Amino acid sequence: MKKIMIFAIGFFISLISCIYLVVAYPTVYPIGVTIYNEAEAYEGYTSIGNAGMGRGNSTISIIDMKGNILHEWFIGEGGTIHDLVFKNGHILSNRLKAGKCPVNGCVAAVEERDWYGNIIWTYENDYLHHIAEIMPDGGIVAMFWKELPEELHDEVKGGVPGTEAEDGKMYTDAIKIINRNKEVVWEWHPDKQLNISDWPLGYSNSRKYWPNINRVVYLPEDNSFNKKESLLVSFRHCDTLAIIRIDTKEVVWKWGRGEISHQHDPHLLSNGNIMVFDNGYHRPEPDKKKFSRVIEINPRINEIVWEYAGFMPDRMAGFSFYSFIGGFAERLPNGNTLITETTASRVFEVNYDGQIVWEYVHPITNTDAVFRFSPDEVDWPEQLPPPNPEQKKVPMFGAPSNKIGILIIAAIILVGLLFYFKLKKK
Repeated sequence: MKKIMIFAIGFFISLISCIYLVVAYPTVYPIGVTIYNEAEAYEGYTSIGNAGMGRGNSTISIIDMKGNILHEWFIGEGGTIHDLVFKNGHILSNRLKAGKCPVNGCVAAVEERDWYGNIIWTYENDYLHHIAEIMPDGGIVAMFWKELPEELHDEVKGGVPGTEAEDGKMYTDAIKIINRNKEVVWEWHPDKQLNISDWPLGYSNSRKYWPNINRVVYLPEDNSFNKKESLLVSFRHCDTLAIIRIDTKEVVWKWGRGEISHQHDPHLLSNGNIMVFDNGYHRPEPDKKKFSRVIEINPRINEIVWEYAGFMPDRMAGFSFYSFIGGFAERLPNGNTLITETTASRVFEVNYDGQIVWEYVHPITNTDAVFRFSPDEVDWPEQLPPPNPEQKKVPMFGAPSNKIGILIIAAIILVGLLFYFKLKKK
């Protein structure tokens, strides 16, 4: 019995270790550039970061099409969440807040850094959360959390009964536009502007936090949707996207309930359609399957006109395209889509038919800050080498660092075999 127990424990440890590696199993093999179809990929520089997520420093890198690092920013103090990289060589960092916070993704400060990592502008507030977006005047549009007045608690519908905060409190959001002088010049509060009961929580969400605004995107006056200065907003816990006019503060478009689940990163495309990363963390009943997808919606008819769901028959059974948090997508000038599978640290480019034409796997989890830049659209202080260096080729198993991954897997398998043969001899 003792021998059986020892073997079972050894086998279990080996199996769990392999599963841990396989969950993020990319199309070819972990770490580095694993696919590069030069004829179809959109050539350019790619920014890739790891969020840190409170575990330490964040790093944002500029890589070429072969995965070579050409430039880096290092950000300490507990990590960041989805830094934005700009064509002038600056970045906007959302530095995570240390300690407990009653809502998701609490941020201590928004910091603009130059090409060399110097902080040139900072906005601090104890109630910031998630991602700030840059405004044309250099200010930001940002999300804040606050307590929901007790008299409004019963107005919030849906969610799991009895899951309010331990002290009976509930929390909500606010959107504010902050100018370069750090003054609030516009604000919008869902508890004041919306009929709360018309924006119910998803069936499995906690009632502690409504509606969990996780992204706000500024739409300039000449935008392709309504030609009015507006905001595209993601209400994550309501499984809903909306567009709000800045001048009237009214919701002029709303979609998503029953179609998407815990979404991230909506964008208005040049054709007037909206693209979003549909995480799929809590899909509506009876379909509770967890899978992610990127979809393009025509807001004039409220229909999905393009979708990438990422089923990959060459992966192990049960593992496919899925990120329960994060997740980002960018439509490239050639019509391809650059997708970030945050929790798998995988970034890949697909064409309109859903074929992968470029793929990169970051060695650290929680990948974000992913953008693709062509050399002629950037105004960076330093001229970088060409994005497609002819002198460096992608090795058979991806980047050179893949050898480490191969050795790790080999060691895990070896440990399992040693347990097996040792017990067999006895």
